[in-house]
Amino acid sequence: MTKNKPVISFPATVASIKTLVDGGLRVTFDLPEDAISQAAALMACKKDGIALTVEVKADTGGVA
Repeated sequence: MTKNKPVISFPATVASIKTLVDGGLRVTFDLPEDAISQAAALMACKKDGIALTVEVKADTGGVA
């Protein structure tokens, strides 16, 4: 948790990056099979219209 805000953390790889018609970007991640609770939390954010701040760092453990 950061400043009493929940953190959704998971290992991932970038599956694709696409440019949208309006110039925005869409980034798609591949998550491991055991990241179901994290995916559910992200789905809840989408459903509830919660905006996210995303911070990405390299996983030195080597996710492939």
